[in-house]
Amino acid sequence: MRNVKILFQLLVLSALFAVIFPPVSAQGEWKWANYWSGNGGTANEYYNQIVKTALDEAGNIYVFGEIGGQPTFNGQTLQFTSYPYAFNIGKRSSILAKFDSLGNMLWYKMVKSSDQVHCLSHWMEVRDNKVYISGNLSLEYVDYNATVNNVWLYYFDTLITGPQVHEIPVEQRIPPFKTGRYTYFATFDLDGNLLDNHFVTTLSRKISTGGVRGEYGLCNPVVTYAPFHIDRNGNTYVYTNFQYEGYESDPYTIIVDGDTSKTYDVYLPGNVQSLDGSFFNGMMYKFSPDWELLYARPMVDHTEGIATSWELLHDSINPHFKFYIHGLSVDENDNMYVSGQLSLDLSAGYGDDLHQYPVLLYWDSTNYCSMQDVTSANRTGFIVKYDTSGTVQWCNQTFTRGNHYQAAYAAFGGSFVSDGSVYVNGQGGVINEGQNGLVYFDDESHPLQRYQQSSSNQTFFVRYDAQTGNYLNQGVAPCIDAMSGRFLTVVNNRVFAYANPLYVQKICQWTNNGEFIDTIDFNTNVVPKYPSVLANDQGRLIFHSSVTGPVVFSNSVSANCPSGQSSAVFALYHDPSLAEPYVGISDYKEPLSNVRIWPNPTNNILYVESDNIPIDYITIMDLNGRILMKKNVGDNSFVMNASCLSAGIYLLETVCKGQVSIDKFVKSNY
Repeated sequence: MRNVKILFQLLVLSALFAVIFPPVSAQGEWKWANYWSGNGGTANEYYNQIVKTALDEAGNIYVFGEIGGQPTFNGQTLQFTSYPYAFNIGKRSSILAKFDSLGNMLWYKMVKSSDQVHCLSHWMEVRDNKVYISGNLSLEYVDYNATVNNVWLYYFDTLITGPQVHEIPVEQRIPPFKTGRYTYFATFDLDGNLLDNHFVTTLSRKISTGGVRGEYGLCNPVVTYAPFHIDRNGNTYVYTNFQYEGYESDPYTIIVDGDTSKTYDVYLPGNVQSLDGSFFNGMMYKFSPDWELLYARPMVDHTEGIATSWELLHDSINPHFKFYIHGLSVDENDNMYVSGQLSLDLSAGYGDDLHQYPVLLYWDSTNYCSMQDVTSANRTGFIVKYDTSGTVQWCNQTFTRGNHYQAAYAAFGGSFVSDGSVYVNGQGGVINEGQNGLVYFDDESHPLQRYQQSSSNQTFFVRYDAQTGNYLNQGVAPCIDAMSGRFLTVVNNRVFAYANPLYVQKICQWTNNGEFIDTIDFNTNVVPKYPSVLANDQGRLIFHSSVTGPVVFSNSVSANCPSGQSSAVFALYHDPSLAEPYVGISDYKEPLSNVRIWPNPTNNILYVESDNIPIDYITIMDLNGRILMKKNVGDNSFVMNASCLSAGIYLLETVCKGQVSIDKFVKSNY
């Protein structure tokens, strides 16, 4: 009977303890998920994808990407226009859509080219109550006794057909009522009204038989990401990879809006004798508010370390390297941080390991990316800071060492600027232990951390000082062989990035010092492509990716994407606690000498006492710093019932007049 009475008292105390100190569980949950699909291409070609997302201050979401023919949204057919032939062709179209915080579509805009060429989406920027986008489009038209069914273009709200254009005098046909391939730049207000647009076309240096020059947009036709930025003065900056073909004696011509007064011949350094189109440089452009070209120049200025036999095929300015831009972030002074990866072609007949290491790829006369040995020729991540004049402020990169190109690698994705630091996400690792592989940052005293020794692929982020470019720290996803997402985001002192170990999808969360916090998990039986995370200071987080099957989040939230066909999925996760800075264990001050706790270990009661300073409040946390319970005190001592805690080690935070003390205690069941 006595044991029953004691048990009853413990149950009452436990219930009372739970009311006074309710355990703080994860408040976050997935709210909704949307997806779009369309036909055309194989599933792995990902005709349906999202390039960028953005959040405004009201919590509305802007989504920009690509969609195939016969488009559907959440399984329902989308009728963008009553014209039956406009969207039934197996080519990609650009789509811009706005959603409220509940996931309801508010409006959408599309660009659908002819059936000859894809209309690719490049980048989006949302600020100052405007939405800026860019992409590639084609206005090709073959006149087969033009009928009304011969569609040129559906440009946002305008359907352009062959007969319609033929009625316009030739000299008055300007974009978008003019044949050709363009990169378009469009500006909308937040209600989807088109405010401004411009069209840039280029003529290649390469001159084919008959004197014909290739015509393209400003961005290479196969480019997925070509980031741009509009500064506070209205100048537009564009960064993209560039198919470096032709001879330096022939100009690369840029034409803006079909205007003869805005036609510019740019003479680029270096001859490219092998015109197979398989190698690229990077290009950077700046346009004035009136869209006059202010500069156009290669990002890689010159190179060193290419073997003589290799230079016979190409030139010392543009050897056979491949250049990819993945991200652009901007600070409050309009400085731009461009990130991506470089590689050398090591395949048979294309240089093999004839290079004279280190190979140096110079951004200007002094700043360069160093490929130190055959390992770093595989993939090297880079980040370069430019000011508004296009001058390099600093550069940094990943480094690898090894005696084979499969020994190690490390590549960068997107970047994010926050509170004087720039963060870059990436993936890499030691591929072959027997090849002496090593991945590091700055110098070999900063190696890439490894979750497990057997892990050959790591998802990581690196933090640099935004002013100097100096390495500060890193964070690594705690999972094996995790492929990273394209973009990361930073809110307060929290870093969010995507990692993909097999079929368990994870959004990882670290402190800005690299301390791992936890993950937000969801499931799909397919491997997503182009996954990214965006978070804001209101605790909202947007995940987006391309998939070829359903995705199950939680809280009965799922995207029932069709199997075997690419879909673009995006979902909202909300957790108010994410809006607050995370306070990790390492951020606390040393314990105060006047605070004592006993007994330790304890199976029930824990006494907390301060000698001469009243205790403001106490907090119990787990070893990851998560708050489990909190209580105001206002006295020099406090008696805490710990019977509701599971057996384990906990942290007790005691705050006395603003001074913090942290003590560990053990909860025992005995």
